[in-house]
Amino acid sequence: MVLINHLLWSSPMTGSRVMDFVVKVRAAGWVGVDLFFSLSGFLITGILFDTLHTGNYFKNFYARRVLRIFPLYYGVILLLLIFIHPLRFGQGRQLYLLLAYLQNTSLWWNGSQSIVVRELTGHMWSLAVEEQFYLVWPVLLFWIRDRRKLLLTAVVMAAMAPAARFLLLHQGATFEATYKLTFCRADSLLAGAWLALILRGGLRDTVLRYAASVFWFAVFLCAAIAWRTGSFDWESSRAINSYGYSILAVGSTALIAMALRPQSLTARAMGNRLLRWLGKYSYGIYIFHQIVGFFVGAVLIGFLHAHLHSKALFHVASMASIVAITLPLSVLSFRFYEQPFLRLKRHFNYASR
Repeated sequence: MVLINHLLWSSPMTGSRVMDFVVKVRAAGWVGVDLFFSLSGFLITGILFDTLHTGNYFKNFYARRVLRIFPLYYGVILLLLIFIHPLRFGQGRQLYLLLAYLQNTSLWWNGSQSIVVRELTGHMWSLAVEEQFYLVWPVLLFWIRDRRKLLLTAVVMAAMAPAARFLLLHQGATFEATYKLTFCRADSLLAGAWLALILRGGLRDTVLRYAASVFWFAVFLCAAIAWRTGSFDWESSRAINSYGYSILAVGSTALIAMALRPQSLTARAMGNRLLRWLGKYSYGIYIFHQIVGFFVGAVLIGFLHAHLHSKALFHVASMASIVAITLPLSVLSFRFYEQPFLRLKRHFNYASR
């Protein structure tokens, strides 16, 4: 969904009703990030809660996160610093903000902008949301510990996210602020966390039983927003930026729950080999796709324009070219660069005391 949203660009008004609808569907691909937030909150909270009573709780968690996230992230930034030489563009500060995971704050979007740096790294804002959230949530889990109190905490904190968005919008904040600030997007992460916690109690079967109904109701509400506003694009919808993200948080979490029902259609679909393969290399794919798109676009756009006279075929060919490079690059990065770091996780076993 994210790849389609980022790489399959077209004019919002094509002159064809069918193509205009396709373009609007493409523009809604950003919701894949919300699903990722919910999934991340679900998986990480489960790990944290299950290891509360083991030794080296913080050390093991943060060491394993660092080994998974930092090598590729900082490796790519270092290469960009070397090859772009941001001082040439007078915009060095933007890349340096990336070093501190501040690319989702006003320090990034309210400063002087480098189009080059923004095109190459703009998608990394979601990684900043993740890292900032996990500076706080593991501490709360360790401090509160009780599952029922944690469930209440997750609900209260999740409710604070739309409240913060309403307040910011009322004060004239931009949609970029409500889309990217961590405390505005924490409802998706906390919805996933809530699911992880509720499934570790007596209501597991009940939650899984009603997950599909909740999911389709959330889909209906999102469709209603799209029908009323004419699209489901966060950049142009106040409804999405106020309460829409919370609907997506509930829907994404319900979809995760649907996938946990053994032998369900959703579980079988999510067990697809291609999806599992993409999941294995998804981090690298996410990091690389915009960067590859930038450089490939600079080389191929002119060639494709000259040889493809169909606009639709041109956009499909452009995306296919980018994906054809991004996928093997991500595989090579995982196997020869990331895996040596991942092997070090054995020194930070969650079961150690």
